[in-house]
Amino acid sequence: MIAWFSVRQRAVWMLVLLAVLAAGCSRTRYRLNADREGRELIDEHSNDPRWTVRNFNLNYDPRSRYFEPNNQDHIPMPPDDPAAHQYMHYVSGKRGWKYWHRWGDQQDLQAPQWRELLGTYLPTTEDGGVKLDLDGAVQLALIHSPDYRTQLETLFLSALDVSTERFRFVTQFFGGLGPTFTETGPVLAGAGTGASVLGVSTAPAATDPNFGVAAANTGTQPTNWRFTKSFATGGQAVVGFANAFVWNFAGNNTDAATSLLSFSFIQPLLRAGGRAVSLEQLTIVERTLLANMRAMQRYRQGFFTNIAVGDFSGITGPQRVGGFSGGTGLTGFTGQGSAGLGGVGAATNIGRAGFSAATNQATGAIAGTGFAGGNAGQVGGFVGLLQQLQQVRNTEDSLNLQLRTLALLEANLQAGVIDITQVDTFRQNIETERANLLAGQINLENAKDTFKRQIIGLPPDLDVEIDDTMLKQFQFIDPAMRKVEYRYGDFVKELSEGESAPAVETLAKYFDEFESVRPEVVTRFGEVQEDLKRLELAIPERRKLMTPEEVPLLEAEQVRLKDQLADLEKRFEATAGEAQRLRGELTEATREKITDALVAQAVAMQRLVAELSLVEARARLESIVIEPIELESPRALEVARYARLDWMNNRATVVNTWRLITFNANALRSNLTVSFSGNLGTVRDNAVSFDPKNGDLIGSVRFDPPFTRLLERNNYRQSLINYQQDRRTLIQFEDSINQTLRQDLRVLRQLRINLEIQRRAVTIAVRRVDKTLEDLSEPPAPVLPGQQAEQLASNAAFNLLTAISDLRNAQNNFLSVWMNYYSERMQLQRDLGIMQIDDRGMWIDEPVEDVIAMVMEGAQPVEELPPPVPVEWLQDAGFDLNRPLDEQMHDTEPAPPEEVPAENPVRLSIMR
Repeated sequence: MIAWFSVRQRAVWMLVLLAVLAAGCSRTRYRLNADREGRELIDEHSNDPRWTVRNFNLNYDPRSRYFEPNNQDHIPMPPDDPAAHQYMHYVSGKRGWKYWHRWGDQQDLQAPQWRELLGTYLPTTEDGGVKLDLDGAVQLALIHSPDYRTQLETLFLSALDVSTERFRFVTQFFGGLGPTFTETGPVLAGAGTGASVLGVSTAPAATDPNFGVAAANTGTQPTNWRFTKSFATGGQAVVGFANAFVWNFAGNNTDAATSLLSFSFIQPLLRAGGRAVSLEQLTIVERTLLANMRAMQRYRQGFFTNIAVGDFSGITGPQRVGGFSGGTGLTGFTGQGSAGLGGVGAATNIGRAGFSAATNQATGAIAGTGFAGGNAGQVGGFVGLLQQLQQVRNTEDSLNLQLRTLALLEANLQAGVIDITQVDTFRQNIETERANLLAGQINLENAKDTFKRQIIGLPPDLDVEIDDTMLKQFQFIDPAMRKVEYRYGDFVKELSEGESAPAVETLAKYFDEFESVRPEVVTRFGEVQEDLKRLELAIPERRKLMTPEEVPLLEAEQVRLKDQLADLEKRFEATAGEAQRLRGELTEATREKITDALVAQAVAMQRLVAELSLVEARARLESIVIEPIELESPRALEVARYARLDWMNNRATVVNTWRLITFNANALRSNLTVSFSGNLGTVRDNAVSFDPKNGDLIGSVRFDPPFTRLLERNNYRQSLINYQQDRRTLIQFEDSINQTLRQDLRVLRQLRINLEIQRRAVTIAVRRVDKTLEDLSEPPAPVLPGQQAEQLASNAAFNLLTAISDLRNAQNNFLSVWMNYYSERMQLQRDLGIMQIDDRGMWIDEPVEDVIAMVMEGAQPVEELPPPVPVEWLQDAGFDLNRPLDEQMHDTEPAPPEEVPAENPVRLSIMR
């Protein structure tokens, strides 16, 4: 076969082959191969719908501000510090590498057009801002959140760890070529003429480092061509192939070829042998990837709750194990666990991936800051922004009501029915309310900036307009109703100004304006009718949360509201045509009388609209419902034990530590290794002519008694302690979940009762404001000439201020309680492990009992605790099985082994 080419042609082909092999694959191909294998491993472990990761993709969304628009494998240089940059080109008097800028330079690390792309998936405002609701906030976070991206990358790297460890059990090929060209001078050659020699050799250096020197003057450097295979039992086989080709270009252009085939097989039988040891690294990374799949799903639950209500307690995402400095694989694996005595467990955290937290609510703290009416604090996240927005609006309404009332008080002051002290008190409170409103507006803007930057991952200068659809139910009095009421008030104020009645022509215009408001009142009556219908539909849900004594009260309230609305409609219909009648009587002689009659009718209409707004507020207030949750804590713990993914991972973590006992116990055994090796060479200067006569076969057995095992003994002792520590931690973890669920259910019950308390408080506050305004609006009784007008009560203004302030606080409290209940219900589903998140990252909000029934269908009982340490392990380690193990944990040396008694107390002593 060698004769097919000339000597020089063979040399050229060898050099070409070497150049091709040296070039290797491109960066892009390696990256794409890694991405493909990572996706395949994640798909492989998505074997349960509870932790399936659908359509995993590590590529950045092009709409993200973190999207890399440049070639991922040839990224331009990012902006550098000028003073530091000079060292890349000239360092310590030496010129640096001149190709640093070969791929170009970047001026901005952010994607250039991410702001323009916002409008492609979210509604925007005219000035380029974003209209944001909860769904939009989640979509923004999924695209832009750096933390969410980090979790995906960690999951992917965990899959690469599996790829690395699986590769150890795949047949692996190593090899290369080592051509050398030797030019020998005449004197050195000793023949008067020079010689040119090209040598190409391959040799398994581990098998035969001296093989491959085919001619004295070639100087060939051997390289490796071999196949290796690791087995699950701990054995390893190596098959090597080496050859050498030498072409001599002097004289007759002679050539030579030799080959060597070698093999070796090593199998440990005691120490470092067996599947429990050899498969440990692979088992750990496989179990870790499974745990990270579950952790990713739990992270998605926490990701939503953090966006929605600002709660991320007890959530940990995917975590890697092994590899120094975050490298792929488990380099330096010892099985000793974290914080080892002399190994690398602390550096790699191998085997003991750590426990997922339960929740920080077990301390008894309620989520949110500040408290409002019955321990209902400020909610976080997007719902918290809505809560703050409504609180600002409530303050605005309170301020507007006070400003409009101030005009009434000043009129009474001029009439002499109220003293200046009460009016000044009212004025001072208005300034305080202005300051409160300003503070609330600033706090809302700061909260929006924090939400954009920390939760969504967007810059704080992005203009965001909050979608307040969720708040509509908490607008107890429609702004349009207030507008009608204020129009009548303004109408009365304008007609009352001046010392004489307006001219006839002016009064005619006032009649036109007065009549133009009436259709709006008709519309408001229709809205209130709809509110009462919604109340009727809500009553069945309300009954579920009410005591038998409360149900008749609610039904009586419904009847009362219907009667009041019917009465208001009759009064309104009675006014039909009254304005036209007065207008027909308008003359120059009657304009004073008609003006007073028109003012009286406007006051009556203002009063009627105010009473209508009270009916509207009470109907809307009574229509707000919450989902009833009747779940007992034992049942809740049972559901969590089956459904919580982090609980699954923590049970697996304890078993990981338990398995490391076997791993470290193996190191205490003797070394007994069986090995076979052999070589088979060629003859007759032929690269393929193998001859058994030119070979050898070697078999050996190596035995090493366990004379020195101090480090191994300490590692083993630590593994026993680690297991007991992790086992205690798991028991405490269960207690923590139990406490959290009990607290969740208590808080829900508290909030449910408190909601009804705050509902009644709002009703009372609305009536108080209505009554105090009515008292202030009553015209003073006529007085005789020379007598002073009857004075209002000395606390009239104070009563009004108190009523207005209590109304604002009651509305804020009711809103806070409802939103805390919404938040706590969401967290309960997450704490139970039954929270359903769809492919868009949104919570599937369904009744708790329905979700529990779906999740628990066909559920199997779960063993609460990991198994005890096998008796034979303890006996081999020298523990006295007649003494409690807890006492022996503090012994410096284990007691000598004794015969195991008939009734073994080991399990009892471990379990106690």
